[in-house]
Amino acid sequence: MSDIALTTAEYERVFAVLESCNSVRTVTEFRNVIVEAIPAVFPVRYASCFVGDTFESQFTDKNATATNAADHRWESIRENYQEHWARYDVFGLPQARRQLQTTRVASLSELGRLPRPAAVYVHEYLHPHHMHSVNAMHLDLAEGGHALIGLFDPDADALGPKDILALRLLAKQLAILTRSLEVLPGYDLFATLTTRQREVATLVSDGLSNAAIARQLMLTPDTVKKYVSRILAATGCSSRTQLAIDARRQTFQPISA
Repeated sequence: MSDIALTTAEYERVFAVLESCNSVRTVTEFRNVIVEAIPAVFPVRYASCFVGDTFESQFTDKNATATNAADHRWESIRENYQEHWARYDVFGLPQARRQLQTTRVASLSELGRLPRPAAVYVHEYLHPHHMHSVNAMHLDLAEGGHALIGLFDPDADALGPKDILALRLLAKQLAILTRSLEVLPGYDLFATLTTRQREVATLVSDGLSNAAIARQLMLTPDTVKKYVSRILAATGCSSRTQLAIDARRQTFQPISA
């Protein structure tokens, strides 16, 4: 796209989104603003914003926001995605990740031939939800965090080359903002865990094996194994290692008896 020149209209779109984000100070504020700001000026109908401590953990963000998130259908779409499809997301593919890291914006149309699981995701999840134009923007957050903004439209040709170029310019400017955003104090990634699950998650983060956790909590190893499986499902973590990383970063509230 190096031979494409942006017009005044594209620059105005970029400036409009930046102006919308000018007063945000936290990640929560940003994610709520950005999913409305981009569709308001760019030719896409929907936007979503997923956040994670690692690139991989973005896809299982249970607090992801979206355009018109108040619509009850968003909860159903998000739950279906996280339960069945997050692991097959096309923007988790190596070629998509490279594109996102180099230009900050990637499009499904640029990814070429997809492996079967990703192709099934496109045809059985995205298309039935009227997402035929499929694009993503990657931004860095403070302390190594990541934000992935999805941009979707029923029209596969909604975004043209100039739009993509403008989005890449926008992403470059937004990255300056997002790296300085604050995470709201008190945010608890493990808010849905029971008291016992929090205890197990804490011990996993300390590096204890299931057998060691069982001895400390006076449980059977099989019971601990079940707890760990349920914790992984509840937090969206893909492995014990990811759980340990997230648990170490998480400030747990005191556990009452």
